[in-house]
Amino acid sequence: MSYIARQPNGLLCRFSSMVDAVTHINMSEEDYIEMCAERAREEAKRDLEDKRFVKSFDCVLEDTRFDNMTYDEWQGYLKEMGYNGPEMPFKPGDKVRLVNQSDGMNGRKAVVERAYPNNRTDKIDVEIRFDDEQDATYLYNDYDLEKEE
Repeated sequence: MSYIARQPNGLLCRFSSMVDAVTHINMSEEDYIEMCAERAREEAKRDLEDKRFVKSFDCVLEDTRFDNMTYDEWQGYLKEMGYNGPEMPFKPGDKVRLVNQSDGMNGRKAVVERAYPNNRTDKIDVEIRFDDEQDATYLYNDYDLEKEE
């Protein structure tokens, strides 16, 4: 841990508990801000070089939720970011029903929470919430669902 203290002459010093000593003295407020900015620049450079930190854009597509933006806002962002993938056949709020199910689930109605391309399977993954189960979402592929008219 470290902290900044105001010196008797009005300038700033930095004390580090790691070394139990003062590490910087006679800093103006601008000097301190610049020191922090330089540390932030160095950290940002390390982040950009770290393959675990910089992810594929597919992760953004899979992780995006619509709690804090609308689907139309998201489509605008995608366009601005240069995304030219297919528009999803199902949008949040679309009413759908299950098809192609062998377990007696055919016709069960649900609402789409979100949809995104699954590049591992070349299908569209669709998260749905059944009308009678408000607390859970389920994952299906696009070929398992049909839009309600």
